[in-house]
Amino acid sequence: MGNRGPNGYDPVQIFNSTSFNAFGRVEYASIFCSDDNYNVQRDETWRASSRGVCLVTRITATVRTPSGNIEAEPYTSSGTSYSQFAIIQVGVNRFQVTRVVSAKRRR
Repeated sequence: MGNRGPNGYDPVQIFNSTSFNAFGRVEYASIFCSDDNYNVQRDETWRASSRGVCLVTRITATVRTPSGNIEAEPYTSSGTSYSQFAIIQVGVNRFQVTRVVSAKRRR
């Protein structure tokens, strides 16, 4: 699971593996945690500035394509400490936010 140090869990990171820019929101389980809005360029990684002990419940993404803005299938959880996620393309104009289970990246 996610690493929890003296300052809480590792900050959320979202790698955009698509050929398009994207934006979205990271939602946390507690009302005491502020949700994060993000923008991430293609083949880049966005990193939250902090996270504390906040569990992630949902990550949305809207991908800016030549066909217009496309809503990705969001990542949802009852509350996870995982910190590494990616936006992936799963079909023609179909995208998904998923948890990263390997740190290897394509070259």
